[in-house]
Amino acid sequence: MVEGEHAATRPHPSIVGGREESIPKLVVASGPSKGRAFAMEKQLATVGRHQTNDLVVDDPTVSGVHLELSRLPNGSVLVRDAQTTNGTWLGSHRVQEIAIAATGGELRMGDSLLSFERDVAHDRSAHERDSFGELVGVSTAMRELFGTLERIAKKDLTVLIHGETGTGKEEVARALHRASPRARAPFIVIDATSLPDTLAESLLFGHEKGAFTGATDRAAGFFESAQKGTVFIDEVGELPKALQPKFLRVLERREITRVGGHAPIPIDVRVIAASNRDLRTEVDKGNFRDDLFFRLAQVRVMIPALRDRQEDVPVLCRKLLMAANVEAMIEAEALAHLATQKWPGNVRELRNVLLRAAAFAQDGIVRRADLAGEGAGFRGTAAERGALDLSGTFAVAKERALERFEHAYLSAVLRRSAGNLSKASREADLARHYFRELLKKRGLYGVALEDETP
Repeated sequence: MVEGEHAATRPHPSIVGGREESIPKLVVASGPSKGRAFAMEKQLATVGRHQTNDLVVDDPTVSGVHLELSRLPNGSVLVRDAQTTNGTWLGSHRVQEIAIAATGGELRMGDSLLSFERDVAHDRSAHERDSFGELVGVSTAMRELFGTLERIAKKDLTVLIHGETGTGKEEVARALHRASPRARAPFIVIDATSLPDTLAESLLFGHEKGAFTGATDRAAGFFESAQKGTVFIDEVGELPKALQPKFLRVLERREITRVGGHAPIPIDVRVIAASNRDLRTEVDKGNFRDDLFFRLAQVRVMIPALRDRQEDVPVLCRKLLMAANVEAMIEAEALAHLATQKWPGNVRELRNVLLRAAAFAQDGIVRRADLAGEGAGFRGTAAERGALDLSGTFAVAKERALERFEHAYLSAVLRRSAGNLSKASREADLARHYFRELLKKRGLYGVALEDETP
């Protein structure tokens, strides 16, 4: 919500059942946009000069995206400076990240002063979902995200997903596709970071026979192959600049022309794009076309970093273990440790740490020691139970780590299958003869039973 007038502060107590609460309100107290205000009904918001911010500040000394905001459970607002040139200031101190009370706090950015107040009650009943498709989360930010995804899934709007590496942008795109009328049609993933400059246009739009050296046959591109379905373009900000106007024409005209061809081909696809960088900043830098940005961002959704929603860690752990078909439990101390980490790699990093710990865990229980790299989870030598030995060359250290992992993983699978070789090899999804050779290699063959029955 953006208001044109500076409204008076109106505190509202929570109502019975805790369904409503007062929310922070940001007001431009001085500067070119004085009086403009924004009530933070969302968990996440941005402030800056670009027109797609939640609070737009028409100040040339303010960056395109200047501030990233998130509501905290205690009612205050966590403010992060988006690596701006002019900075964000609290008095005479430049700040990168700070929690501001929802009443009375003031920050300066450029020639504008931003004050924090408390506004009308916020109805939380609209955000009851704790899942959407395969996505799970109990935090307010994720519940709000699920509500947004539910509203837009069945609409043919182009969606731009923002989120740090590892937050699950592709999973969000897949969930949207599966909840849409296009669910039975193809879901095509395009990684813009891996498109070779010389073949990018051909891969996207296809080519005719003889269009270039090596084009021995006509070939359909990604867009044509996704007919009636969804195209997901990951890291769309990495699209080569020369390709961006051609991509824009595809979005506007809903047709493609194969390389070497002349007749346009109508396409019926939904486009979902994602970026781990804020494309508004890239537009300001001249690295990304503004018209393409607006065409992609009919709807913008932001996936919060895992460090900003630590209450989601327990439910994520259960989901990740189930998805990997791993039967393991996590003791309370280990779960508490996981919930306090910063997770720079987000959900992807959590998954890797969790599966590695589960592989080393003893009796199917992940303990705090397993997460500390102490490896108490399997029966082996003292060296195997200790931290990884990273001495020597890369190849030697890697072989030691691989030996330790294989011993732990094979031991765990054998325990779960009660030593049944056939059952264990099926669970590991390995050919029986190859699984047997691995056991012999790691000195575990004696604990397996040569049982051919399921």
